[in-house]
Amino acid sequence: MNETNESLITPAHQSWAADTTQSIPAEIAEARPHGNLPHALAKLKVLLSIRQWPDGPEHHIHAHLGESLRDVMAAGAAAIGIPLLPPSPAEPLDFLRSHHGHHWSGPITDLDEPLWMALVDGISRHLGIEYRLIIQLNTRWGIAPGATATPRQILTSFGLDPAEYSLYHVDAKDPLPPDTPLPLHRGDHFEAQKDGRYGSRSATSECLPVADQVEALKTTGLDARLHKEAGQTYVEITNVPVPSPPWSRPTVPILIAVPSTYPASGLDAFYLDETVCHAGGAVPYQQGIATLIGRRWRLISWHYTVTRPWNAATDDLSTHVSHCRGFFLTRGVAR
Repeated sequence: MNETNESLITPAHQSWAADTTQSIPAEIAEARPHGNLPHALAKLKVLLSIRQWPDGPEHHIHAHLGESLRDVMAAGAAAIGIPLLPPSPAEPLDFLRSHHGHHWSGPITDLDEPLWMALVDGISRHLGIEYRLIIQLNTRWGIAPGATATPRQILTSFGLDPAEYSLYHVDAKDPLPPDTPLPLHRGDHFEAQKDGRYGSRSATSECLPVADQVEALKTTGLDARLHKEAGQTYVEITNVPVPSPPWSRPTVPILIAVPSTYPASGLDAFYLDETVCHAGGAVPYQQGIATLIGRRWRLISWHYTVTRPWNAATDDLSTHVSHCRGFFLTRGVAR
């Protein structure tokens, strides 16, 4: 910051920045119509209070006037000690609210707005975060239908048909009974899967483009990437978590072939890195060995059931990864 810019910050600005009861300085309010706050003032740190909405203990944070409300919300969550969901960089499903006298505002919808603009527009420096009952299904995050909900209700709330999908705890072999209520907690993670069986084939249908789905998988911690070879597209995922034992390692590489007519055609089966096997060397449902993208892979015949075929309206790469994980967890084998 140069001397000219520093001179913009007066003792009055410093006093206002530290006192949450003072009115907004004229220089800041007058910048609102053209939306251009001087750089020095944008770097001015102001004192804010934040709490878990509605009546949690108050915490104090400092934020630059030029920061977005999203950054302010993240800093406030760190001070409270409860992370936002979904994790950054995804858009939080939790709500930011502003406290005015004896009442709270509705949820603030524009988290990209700079703090100084929001202050001029009327939010207070007393903020609250409404932590919502957010759960994860495969790679998707959403609001739970209630503090207790049946698997049928959870699947429906995520837009999945309970007649097509079973709900599982992560890494569990057996599906959850569809009509037995579950006590839900913030951050719970479930898997929705169409149970696989040997020998059936997936139906032809439509689904979303795969490139965006690869990026979505990355946000969940999976190392996913696209490959092209001889006109064929593949999705490689190098760190799919599996139970070990019986598998020889806790994370494994898999390869999914994307049909040339994708998204008009669905995904089916997958390849497993040749070095992966059971402790005794066995690999169920192996159909052969193929050399692809410079490595050797086992083709695993793990298909969708006749009664639960691929459905382009609801299935995508993330649901197919859960379907593939079902092979390692022996889900649906007896069906």
